[in-house]
Amino acid sequence: MLEKFKNLKEIIIIGGGKSIEEGISLGLQDKLKDKCVIATNYSYKHFPHSMLVCTDDKFYYPKNVSENPDIYEELKKEPLIITTANIPKEYLLPNTIIIKGTGKYSNDPIKRGFYTPILCGIIALHLAEYLEPKNIFILGYDWDRRIGLPERDKKYNGHTDLDIHYYKKEIPHRGLGYVGFYENHNSNQYFKYFEQSKCKIYNVSLISNIENFSKISYLKMFNLF
Repeated sequence: MLEKFKNLKEIIIIGGGKSIEEGISLGLQDKLKDKCVIATNYSYKHFPHSMLVCTDDKFYYPKNVSENPDIYEELKKEPLIITTANIPKEYLLPNTIIIKGTGKYSNDPIKRGFYTPILCGIIALHLAEYLEPKNIFILGYDWDRRIGLPERDKKYNGHTDLDIHYYKKEIPHRGLGYVGFYENHNSNQYFKYFEQSKCKIYNVSLISNIENFSKISYLKMFNLF
């Protein structure tokens, strides 16, 4: 199912970060038509895409729809879903491939597993690298952090009122405004493995806190298409 996406000129990955608003204002959706696009989580609702990557079993088939919207019927229409989630057999859709996380990086995650099972954006990047395009563009990878907040403080609370997603609060789910993971983990820990990639990786977010890749604007990305 993935072979047709091998060795393309570019693969675009759509994250959920607020920086995507710039691209939307410049006609991003139209620019992505006929491109190989990997959607992550709820970005499948807004952008043309070739496949969807998700990690949370409550995203795929929520046990509690007050935490995540029930989108199971929509997922049935997806062309291809790649997930690390523990999906019960009775709910596993025929368009879905489960690939587990292993904790170890490899250049063949399809056979050996993704090195982390929990970060959707990392899994999507690992998948894109495996497909060996010339260029990979990561969009909405902002890794939001509040400045000056003491991590590990007893009063620490990772839940905020910040709009950290480009869709703001249009899609209510338990991750809205949550920056706890980003504030308590160094992004380099997860992205360092891709610095020596054979693919050129562009971070299309000038405000991103991920420093491992060249940061470019949306206009620059469009010129590179």
